[in-house]
Amino acid sequence: MNYKVTNSMKTREFTGRYGRTFVYTLNLENLKLENGDPEPIEISQKPETPAPKVGDEISGNIEQGKYGVRILKKDKTGGFGKNDPQTREEIIRQNSLTNAVNFCVGKANHMQAKDAVDYLTGKQIIQVATYFAKYSQGKVTVVMEPGEIAKEFGYQETEEPVNDGEMGEQEQIEPSDVPF
Repeated sequence: MNYKVTNSMKTREFTGRYGRTFVYTLNLENLKLENGDPEPIEISQKPETPAPKVGDEISGNIEQGKYGVRILKKDKTGGFGKNDPQTREEIIRQNSLTNAVNFCVGKANHMQAKDAVDYLTGKQIIQVATYFAKYSQGKVTVVMEPGEIAKEFGYQETEEPVNDGEMGEQEQIEPSDVPF
């Protein structure tokens, strides 16, 4: 079932068999006591998991805890922000930037010093990061003939490549068109 958080407060923390855990007391929309007051429930989660906040939506089941307090067991795919498209995009951008820096520095290490200084600019790194992000999001792919791939890695081609399904709309470019 899906719930919307109307109030959230960290009430305690403990260290158990799964490590350090934070416990939050929540009020959820449409979850009321018989007298109309909000029914408090508890949720336990790792410190790394974003704290629940007002307005968050969460998917899970409310169960009776062993100490009388009702608890929310989150669905494995749910949580606060884990499957949020904006969060996923931020993660892709951060990862792309980190890998672009590593790629550009690695490539610059194989150049003459003057060429490396000219190559290693913020603009170059951002361009590479943008390309990596598009690739990670499935917006662009690099198309090579199967024989070219095999030759590039020193293998002899033995079978046709397998297409495991569609990834949505993609821009397909030739390897020579990769901007770096």
